[in-house]
Amino acid sequence: MRYRLYSLIAVVCTVAALQAQEYRWKAEIDYFFDNQEYEPSSFIDPQTMNGIWLKPLGGISWDTAHTIYGGVDLLKIPGMQKAVDKVEMTLYYQYETPKVLFRAGAFPREEVLSNYSDFFFSDSVNHFIPLMQGVFWQLGKEGSFLNAWMDWTGYATPVTRESFFVGFSGKLTRGIFFGDFQSYLYHYAGTYPGNPVYGVSEQLQGMASAGVAYEADNSLKGLASAGLFIGMERDRKAGLSHSPAGFTARADVEYMGIGTRNTFYRGDPRMRFYPTYGGDLYWGTPFLRGASYLQSKWYIRLLESGNASAQLNCNLHFSGGRMFFQQTLSVNASIGNLSRQRQRRTVYPWMRIFQ
Repeated sequence: MRYRLYSLIAVVCTVAALQAQEYRWKAEIDYFFDNQEYEPSSFIDPQTMNGIWLKPLGGISWDTAHTIYGGVDLLKIPGMQKAVDKVEMTLYYQYETPKVLFRAGAFPREEVLSNYSDFFFSDSVNHFIPLMQGVFWQLGKEGSFLNAWMDWTGYATPVTRESFFVGFSGKLTRGIFFGDFQSYLYHYAGTYPGNPVYGVSEQLQGMASAGVAYEADNSLKGLASAGLFIGMERDRKAGLSHSPAGFTARADVEYMGIGTRNTFYRGDPRMRFYPTYGGDLYWGTPFLRGASYLQSKWYIRLLESGNASAQLNCNLHFSGGRMFFQQTLSVNASIGNLSRQRQRRTVYPWMRIFQ
């Protein structure tokens, strides 16, 4: 009799637990085409990158704030002979309330570090290394927040060097005025067991700025800011260090789905150890190796409807007294109760070609 009672209690508790849970899912496609016509730049080689990411994701949520997510990200590179060129595992725990967001595991970088300037992460990083593997904590949302994060990018083995990021960023908004900062420390160490061929190197980047931002009901948006971009680069084995500093400015305007984003840097050349370490140590754009750099992005939103978006860019890069061109196309589509819902359905005249 007692066994039956315990069994009945267990069944009731299990059913109650299942009813208290919420199941979430998403199936997403991300396509990117990126043609970089950078010849004859001495800082970066020309290349064309394109790929298709398939990202199925599922989750179980309980007590409104807790969720465990699991999924797989599959990359297909057109023109390659493999069916799948890269496989990444998405797996993380999330705690979210109106004021706090915490994640631990492997999760999309763009969902938590979208406030970071392109000067910190280059296009190739965003295309081919979309996941963070570590922890992220944020207090506040949207206009005012503070966050801290760690991204473990290399586990020490006999053939792999240890590497990781530790970062902080934040923003404070009062009306149309705002101040923000982004920063990270990247640590690039040796293998395990240790190999005397390798030393330890670091690079620290920090950008702080202040400005104004405006958004009207008639689809007009604008932003202007100015600030400082400082850093520290060190090669411990060679006994060398460098502390670049410079001025940054940003000016963005968008009206009815057509816009431009402009970011300018003037100061000390950065990435002093790039000839030795290249992209193994530096994750930002190599154009910062010059004393001045202007990135000017011009874009049109071709589609912005429910669960799908498409954007076409013509980007200009001014470096070393030359102008370089870049053309990009990005397409995103997703379904499911986790898909990225746009805040409002916007239809501009050229979008009617999709109707």
